[in-house]
Amino acid sequence: MGRSPSWDTLQDRLRSSILSITSHTALPFDTDDSGTSFATGFVVDAEQGIVLSNRHVMGPGPSYHQGTFFDNQEVALQPMYYDPEHDFSFFRYDPSELKGPAPKAIRLAPWKARSGLEVRLIGNDSGEKMSVFWGELSQLDRNAPDYSSPNSCAYSDFNTFYYQASTSSKGGSSGSPVVDVEGDAVALNAGGKVHSSSSYFLPLERVQYALEYILRGEIPPRGTMQAVFQHITYTQAGRLGLEQSAAAQQGACIEGPTGYLTVHKVLSEGPADGRLVAGDIVITVNGAPAHTFPDLARTVDASAGSSVSLCVFRSGEFATVNVDVQDLYAITPTALLKVGQSYFSDLSFQFAVCSSTSLAGVNVFSRGNGFISPSQLNGRSVIHAVNNQPTPNLQALMDVLRDVRRGEQMVVHAKSHTDPRDEAVFVTSCPMADLPALLYTRSVATGFWSIEPFAGLAMPEGTDRPGSLPRVAGSEVDALCKEMSEAAVSSTDVVSGVRNSIVYIVAQAICPADGHGNNQRDGGGFVVDKRRGLVLCSTAVVSNPTSNITIIFGGTVRVHATLAYVHPLYPIAFIKYDPALLCDGLGPAIAVHDMPLTGGTGANRLTIGESVTMVNAACSGIAEVHEAVVSYRYLISTASCDACYSQRFFNIDSFELSLGSAAAGIKIGAVCGKDGGVRGLWIKTPRCTHGENQTHGVPYIGVDISLVLPSLDRLRVSDTPPDAIRVLDVEFCRVEFSNAVALGVDPSHMRSVVQAAPTARSFLSVEKVLSVRPAGLASLEVGDIILRIDNKVVYWIDDIACFYDRESVDLTIVRRGKEIVLSVPTSQVAGSNTRRVVFWAGWYLQEPYQQVFQVASRVASQVFSFVWEFGAPTAIDASIFDMFVTDIGSDAIQTLDDVVRAARRLKSSDRAAFNDRVAKNERMPGGTMPGSNTKIHVVQLNGEDVIESVRTNDHYFPAWQLVRGPRIDDEWVWEEL
Repeated sequence: MGRSPSWDTLQDRLRSSILSITSHTALPFDTDDSGTSFATGFVVDAEQGIVLSNRHVMGPGPSYHQGTFFDNQEVALQPMYYDPEHDFSFFRYDPSELKGPAPKAIRLAPWKARSGLEVRLIGNDSGEKMSVFWGELSQLDRNAPDYSSPNSCAYSDFNTFYYQASTSSKGGSSGSPVVDVEGDAVALNAGGKVHSSSSYFLPLERVQYALEYILRGEIPPRGTMQAVFQHITYTQAGRLGLEQSAAAQQGACIEGPTGYLTVHKVLSEGPADGRLVAGDIVITVNGAPAHTFPDLARTVDASAGSSVSLCVFRSGEFATVNVDVQDLYAITPTALLKVGQSYFSDLSFQFAVCSSTSLAGVNVFSRGNGFISPSQLNGRSVIHAVNNQPTPNLQALMDVLRDVRRGEQMVVHAKSHTDPRDEAVFVTSCPMADLPALLYTRSVATGFWSIEPFAGLAMPEGTDRPGSLPRVAGSEVDALCKEMSEAAVSSTDVVSGVRNSIVYIVAQAICPADGHGNNQRDGGGFVVDKRRGLVLCSTAVVSNPTSNITIIFGGTVRVHATLAYVHPLYPIAFIKYDPALLCDGLGPAIAVHDMPLTGGTGANRLTIGESVTMVNAACSGIAEVHEAVVSYRYLISTASCDACYSQRFFNIDSFELSLGSAAAGIKIGAVCGKDGGVRGLWIKTPRCTHGENQTHGVPYIGVDISLVLPSLDRLRVSDTPPDAIRVLDVEFCRVEFSNAVALGVDPSHMRSVVQAAPTARSFLSVEKVLSVRPAGLASLEVGDIILRIDNKVVYWIDDIACFYDRESVDLTIVRRGKEIVLSVPTSQVAGSNTRRVVFWAGWYLQEPYQQVFQVASRVASQVFSFVWEFGAPTAIDASIFDMFVTDIGSDAIQTLDDVVRAARRLKSSDRAAFNDRVAKNERMPGGTMPGSNTKIHVVQLNGEDVIESVRTNDHYFPAWQLVRGPRIDDEWVWEEL
C-alpha cells in the first residue's frame, strides 16, 4: 500500500522542476521599462522544455532570459509566448543542454483550487533558492489587483479572478507554483501587497487552455470586446436593482456562483463602444449563463473574428446586445521604433485600459536624446499627429518620418496618457549626429525581435559637412532678421551690447559621458567671438560632451554647433558654430555682436558693495536686465556630493549678488560694471546626476571674467581645445587672521595681504590633498598656509588655483608653525573634453576625467565606466559601477583601443544569421542568443577588485563606439564594432 503524500517530502519532489529566472528587458515597451529582474518559473512540459512564469517576468518587449535549476544547471530561456491580457507566459529551453537528470513537469490542476486549501508557494523569494511559504487559499473570486498609480501605467491584469492567501513572499517569487500536498500546481503566484502579507495568485484555467495549444505548436485563440469586466456579489447586484428571480428567468444560474460580472470600462471606438455601458450586469453570453470570468473567456476566445450575444441588465431592464469580438493579437503591438533614446510603438490594449482611452495614437517613451525629449513630454505620452498629419499607429508615424530629414523641424501633437487634458503641441527635430534609428519586430515563432535600420530621418541633401542644418534664405524670415540686426546695430550702450550677443542653446546628449546621462539641457549663452563663431555658456547647459547642440539667434534662426571646450576646473564651456551659416546669401542675414568683455587682470575683480547691472539670457535668448549689488565673496572648492563624479568646481573665488525673486531661474547672466563692460558671469551650476541637488550646494555662482579670458584667447587662435592646464592638485580653505598667529603666521604678513586686498581678513590654507606625490618630491600638506607665490603676496585663489604651461611654482608657506620656501611641481589636469565613448556589453566606457582622479583610490587603467544600460548583460550586479576595467576575458585592458580589440574578438559570428532567422519567423529549439561567455575584472573607486562573469548579447546590445576628432568643430561619428 502506497504512502500518502506529505509536506515533508514536497520540496525534495519539486526542486528539480523549479528554476530561478534572470530576466533582462532590453528596451522600454508597452507598460514596461528596460531593466534586470529575478523571478521564478517551473517546468510544465519536460519533453519540450516549456516553463511557466508570469507575463510581467517575461515582459512584452525585446528581452532575453537565463534559467538556473536547483542543481545549478543553467539554460537559456526563449520568450516563447506571453498572454496579451493575463499575467502568465511560457518560456522554452533546449532539453539537450541539460547534462544531469531531466526535470519532472509539475502538473497543472486548476480544478483542485478551493477555499481553505492548504498550499505551499515554492520559489526564489528575494533571489534565495527554494524559499517555501505556507498559505491557505481564502478568496477565490477576488477581482484582479491594480498595480497602477495615478501617474503611471504599470501592467495590471483584468477580466480574470485572482486567488488570495496570506504569505510573506516578496520580489523573486513571481512565477512560483502554488502547489497542494500532492505537488500539483493549483495557481500561479503573481503579486501581493507591499505592506501586508497578502499574496495574489492567478487561477490556472486559462493557463491550461493556452498550454494545450502551445504543446501542439499553435497560438491559442484570444478574443476581446475592448471592455473590462468586474465581479460583484449577488447582494451588490440587488442594490443595483437586479432581482434573482428575474435574472433566473433570463437564463441566469443562481446556484453555485457567488455573483455576476458587470461592465467596468468600455474603450471608446472599440467593438463594445455604444453597445455595452459601464454598469451593465451580464446575465448570459450566447444564451449560456456567464457568471464567472472563465465562462466569459471561453465564449469570447472561441468567437474571435465573429460576434457574441449578451443579455445584460441595464437601468432596471434586460437587454440583448450583439458585440463583435476582435482578435486580441491584432491589437497587441509587435513593432518598436528606436530613435536615439526615444521609443515609439502602437498603443497597446493594456495601455489603453490603464489610461481609459481609445486605441489610437503612438505610445512614446523618452529617456533622453532623440527627437522627443523628456522636457517636452512628461514620461510616457501618446503622439496623435506629426507635421499636421495624423498618426493613429506606428506605421503612420514611420510614413511621416520617412519624408523628414535630420535637423528639420517637426510639429508634434501629443497628450499625456494619465491626463487627457495635459495636451502639448511643440516643435522639435531629430539631432544631426546620432545613433542609428532602428525598427524592432517581434517574431511569433521565437519570441525574439529582429532588428533592421529604419529607412527614414536621412541627412539633408546637399549638406556640405556633417551637422550643418538646412539653410533658409530669401524668405520673410530673412528680411525680419535683417531688420532686427539693423535695429541692434543702432544701440551702443553696454546693456544693448550684451543683449545683442545673447543666443539660446539646446543640447541633446547622444549617450552618457563624464558623469552625465542621456539628457537635454537648454539655456542662454553669449557670443564672445563672432568671427570664430564662439559662444560662452554654463556647463549646466552642455553638461554632457556628446551633446548635439543647436543655437538659436534672435529667436528666429537655428544653427548647429559643436562643443569646443569645457573648462576642467570652472563651470564654463565654449561652443562653436560656423559663422558662414549667418552670412547674407548663404543663410539668414542676421548680425551678431561680441559680448563686450572688460580686461583680464585680477585688479579688475568685482568688489563687495559694488553696484552692477546683470543682463540675463532668459528664455529663448531674450534679455532681461536686473540691478544688483555684489554682496559677498567666498571660496568654492570640490562638491559635497560624492555620489556623482560629474563636473565639479575647484578652488573658485566666487561672488554673490543681491538679486530679487524676479531673477530666479537664471542659467547665465552677464554682470556689467559701471565702466561699460562685462566683468563677471552669473552662472547656474549643473545638477547632480542622481538627483536635483546642486553639485556644490548652491544653484548659482558669480565668476570673474578673468577666469574666462585665458581659455577664450587660446580658442581664438587654435582649432584644438586648450587642455594645457596645470594645478597644485589640492583644495584650499580660508584661515581667518584671528587663527593665523596661533598657527605660526608672522603678523607682518597680515599687513601685506591687506595692502593687496583691503577687504581681506584671511589667508589661504590647504584643506585637502587630492593626489599623493612620490617620496622625495616636494608637495603641499594639509594645514599649509600659503603666503606668497613667486614672491608675490597671495590672497586671491585665482593666483594659485590654475596655471597654464607652468610645471612648477615657488611657494612661501607656513607649515607646523615654521615659514619655509618650496618649489612645488604642478599636475596636468585631465580634461573634461571627452572625444571617445565605447559601448560594450551594456557598459559605456571612456577615459577617466578630472573628477574620477580626485576620488579614486588608485587608477587601475585608462578605461572607466560610471553607468551601464538598463537590461544589459553587465547590469546583473547593480552594485558594480564607477569602476576601472582591467581585463575582458583573456585581454588585459589599459586603453579604449584594448576594449575595441576585445569587443571585436568576442563578437559572435552568427549575429546576422540569427537576426535573419528571427526575421523569417523560423522556429528555434531554445533561447540561446548570439554572444560570448567572458570574465571581466574591474577595480572600483575604493580600490577593491571585482571579478565577474557575463554573457554578452550581441543581438540587443552590439558593441559600438562614438569618436570625435581633435578639432573644436569636429562632429561625433558612430561606428559599429
